[in-house]
Amino acid sequence: MKQFYNDSIIRLLTHLTFVVSILFVFLLSSCATTEESVGIVAELPVKKKVLFNQRTDGGKNSVTVIEETQGNKRILRVVLQRGGLQSNLIHTIDSPNFVIAVPLQDATSKRLSLKTAAFEQSLKLDIDQLLSRYLSPERFNVSVIINWDKKLLQEVQLKNLPLETENTKAETSDDNADEDADVNENAKRNHELKEALKSVQVSVLLDNTLPETQEQFLMKLIPAQEFYLAERGDTVTVERTSFPKPFSDSIAPYEEQIVRRKLNELLLKYVAKSDFVVNVNFSLIESNEETKSTPPSASNIKMSINLLLDETVLPTVDTFLKEAVPLAINFDQQRGDSPEIIRKNFPERSDNSLSPEQRGALKEYRVKILQAFQTGDYVAGLEWAAKGLKVAVKRSDKIFILKMKGSLHFLLEEKDEALEMWQHVQRLDPKDEEVSQMLENLE
Repeated sequence: MKQFYNDSIIRLLTHLTFVVSILFVFLLSSCATTEESVGIVAELPVKKKVLFNQRTDGGKNSVTVIEETQGNKRILRVVLQRGGLQSNLIHTIDSPNFVIAVPLQDATSKRLSLKTAAFEQSLKLDIDQLLSRYLSPERFNVSVIINWDKKLLQEVQLKNLPLETENTKAETSDDNADEDADVNENAKRNHELKEALKSVQVSVLLDNTLPETQEQFLMKLIPAQEFYLAERGDTVTVERTSFPKPFSDSIAPYEEQIVRRKLNELLLKYVAKSDFVVNVNFSLIESNEETKSTPPSASNIKMSINLLLDETVLPTVDTFLKEAVPLAINFDQQRGDSPEIIRKNFPERSDNSLSPEQRGALKEYRVKILQAFQTGDYVAGLEWAAKGLKVAVKRSDKIFILKMKGSLHFLLEEKDEALEMWQHVQRLDPKDEEVSQMLENLE
């Protein structure tokens, strides 16, 4: 019995030992599984996305913003590098609406403000040059106002944060390759500024003297330019006002210069430079019922032309100019344009006012005229006389040439021309007995 009891205890202990061993093995396997699962979570791949990157000076200076995602964990890494120095700034993203605020440097803000102002000024100069092809610069004024998209402008500002140090700028100042890179960078930034445009407002102030067709033309010319986008909201306005007179008493100095130049060119072909004076005045046409019905292309200014001629100039020149002047310029009598020829006795010029070339030419012409008179080449003599009248400045020289010209016409049996010459000489010098005798013989 005792032996049976001992055997039972031994079997019970053996069974308990087996059960404890199984439990211990199970516990060990459970611990190993837990450690293995923890290791798998820690090894999840990290996904990286570059949100912003800017490099200068061959990559020595850089700003890089990287978004790192690992499972549900997101961080924002900002890597700053300047020369041999580097720093990592890590910001944890706690929500999908996370926004990183980068404070912009004051110098960068000022530089961008200058660039936007320069961009506006450049656009204004382009429009000024465009309008100068068709209008006188003193007859219009252009102003340009650009409305910027602030959000896009901030993005441009952020992209252009200065990374160069003073040392790196000094090292690359004389490098042609870097200068070309700077030009390309400026072109890129100007393109970025164009993308930040919200709208462009162009205002043109026109002088009242310009016709209405000019205003209509500008309203079509400016919108046809590349920078103008009507769908973006760009606008053009034209207003009228009376411009001050910058260098002339005339209200239309540009037209005044053109008319005076044309009249001078005409007179110089037939009259000596010292024997005439040209004066052109413009004035506004008063508004009335007739002017309101005029077409838009009609000018709203009229001109008054005064030609002052020396008494030595032949009377036939007056008749010629009355017909030639309206043809040489844009003359419209119905608009109120009026010509007037005035005769005056110009003061005598001294011999010292003549250049040696003028004195030599005049002496040569006198000799040629006398030679033609003596040899019978009267036609050539008239040609030399015409040249001599353009050179002569003294009254006595002019009278001599006019007398010879009358004699040459008489010898060519052109009595009417000869009579005109001698009568003109008699008006200039009533005491000339020789001319009086020739007139009596002619009659």
